[in-house]
Amino acid sequence: MINHYGKPSGPLLLLKKDFIDNNDFFLKKGLEINKVYTEQEERKRCKNCDYQLKNAVGFTKQSVQYALCGRCGHLNGLNQDTNKFCNALYTDDGGEDYAKNYTSRDKDSYNERVDNIYIPKVEFLLDSLKEVESTIDNLKIVDFGAGAGYFVSALMRSGVTNPSGFEVSDVQVDLGNMMMEKKLLTSHSIQETIAIASTVKADVVTMIGVLEHLQNPRDILRALCQNQHVKYLYISVPLFSPTVFFEMVFPDVMQRQLSSGHTHLYTESSLNWMSDEFDMEKVAAWWFGTDMVDLYRNIKVRLEKQTETRSMTTIWSEMFLPIIDALQLEMDKKNLSSEVHMLFKFKS
Repeated sequence: MINHYGKPSGPLLLLKKDFIDNNDFFLKKGLEINKVYTEQEERKRCKNCDYQLKNAVGFTKQSVQYALCGRCGHLNGLNQDTNKFCNALYTDDGGEDYAKNYTSRDKDSYNERVDNIYIPKVEFLLDSLKEVESTIDNLKIVDFGAGAGYFVSALMRSGVTNPSGFEVSDVQVDLGNMMMEKKLLTSHSIQETIAIASTVKADVVTMIGVLEHLQNPRDILRALCQNQHVKYLYISVPLFSPTVFFEMVFPDVMQRQLSSGHTHLYTESSLNWMSDEFDMEKVAAWWFGTDMVDLYRNIKVRLEKQTETRSMTTIWSEMFLPIIDALQLEMDKKNLSSEVHMLFKFKS
């Protein structure tokens, strides 16, 4: 098992500066999505292991109820990710509204995002595969939930032959293919996802920030497990980490980790359960988070909102920014980060 920890926060601070500058806009948008979510029917079974959630330990945040599964430790939102909710969030209007969260302004900013965020993800994947494969030159890699193709673009630029991706948002597929100047992305309906997973001819399937957005992640994992072509699964998922507690005590700051499309969060124990149930061996894990960036952002927004503390905003930045990476690394080493990348190998 390969373990890797930490990642510099500088590129993320630049990329997410808008979260600070336009906090109220993003907060309002998140609350609107949460309202739609709370109107859906009650969730009674764990989204990760299908265990009953009755009497599970939980809490309420921004009117949404959450509970930790008593069997696998997964954090569940206690409403269903219904067709109505998923369509409203991802595919209504062709996915244009949701795409705004991940859309670059122009080709330079697109390539900058690929370089700063996605090339390191690809490098970790390829380095990990080299540890378990005699050669990776001929491996076919397919990205699910490819968005605007940032990860596929990073694969292509890293020398991977003929990478491709599937995505439910027509808007993002069109943007990605235009930016890459190749038709590497294919659009499909949400209802076609399982069928594609069952039949896709790929050695490696990647899902970067995708598994947590699926209506029924168990179904796609089962489909991939039963697909004889697929040898590896590479995922990036958000975790139940200290950031969630920051969000509990800063309710008037935009919620990044547990809100909107993140209706549930993985834990180390729920990932272990998932690995065992779907007959996967953990090959490599990269633990890194933005918990300290989130703490910095929460406090900075609050300082700026309060007239009596606004003058301390710059001093807060000068004090905290130099130590963000060191503090985060200590959390990452304890597997307490807000995100993990994992490479699994299917045993059968």
